[in-house]
Amino acid sequence: MSIIGHQKITKFLNRCIEKNMISHAYLFAGPAHLGKFSVALEFAGKLAGVKDGKMSPNMVVVSPEVVEKKGVTKELDIKVEHIRELQRRVNMTAQDGKYKVAIIDGADKLTKAAQNALLKTLEEPPEKTILILIVEDLEKILPTILSRCQTKKFGLVPLGEMDKMISGEARNKEELIFWSLGRPGLLVGFLENGEKLEKGKETLSELNDLLSLDLGGKFALAEKMSKNYMELVEKMNIWQVIFRGKLNRGAGRALLKNNISREKAFYLINEIEKSLALLKGTNANPRLVLENLFLKF
Repeated sequence: MSIIGHQKITKFLNRCIEKNMISHAYLFAGPAHLGKFSVALEFAGKLAGVKDGKMSPNMVVVSPEVVEKKGVTKELDIKVEHIRELQRRVNMTAQDGKYKVAIIDGADKLTKAAQNALLKTLEEPPEKTILILIVEDLEKILPTILSRCQTKKFGLVPLGEMDKMISGEARNKEELIFWSLGRPGLLVGFLENGEKLEKGKETLSELNDLLSLDLGGKFALAEKMSKNYMELVEKMNIWQVIFRGKLNRGAGRALLKNNISREKAFYLINEIEKSLALLKGTNANPRLVLENLFLKF
């Protein structure tokens, strides 16, 4: 497996193994598509005795289930029964004297009951058992869990590192790097499937439309976008990047057809952030959240 960026974190984890100073619990935090899961999988593989990111009986992965209901796609919470099953599996003896490693991908989707159940394992971990929690929103994790994990924060990958992932023959290298937003996972998706890059452009097109739509058009767009929660969150993140480009007099300035002021761009970044917090932290109706947000565009 090739890890792009995050050299400080990977070197730190390798030193932990070399010096046999491995913590019983780690927490990898940062935005989606940075490569947190890839780093966790590589680290887990070394501890569990496998190579090349392959799975092993010594490794357990728990992640939110994705469901579609009435045309709306969303991630379900990770409930206490999922943690009970994880605990059952990590309590089994590891093969070949290696470590048992449990990765909880999307740990910010753990319910409070599930987090409290997990806390028991963190307080009294089975011998040679390592937990790795992967989160986007640290505020969703109970302080009692945070205090028992060694936290490593993942940041956006520098453009020079992203550039290395792209073949020299690619004619749209600058475009690929811009739309990847410093996230290797997005760039890999674009390189494997060109249609995903077109979706990024569609997101820009929707934003340009939104800035000029009348009230009815805004509400219609809100209804359309609210049907896929995961895609909605990703689009709103991209909008923030475009508006930040406007603030920095960078790419966002050229991409936006509507000549909004830097003050308006800053205001909308904050309003989008508030709306994202509502969507991620409450059971608020996505369509109503969007309608309220779009009134401010």
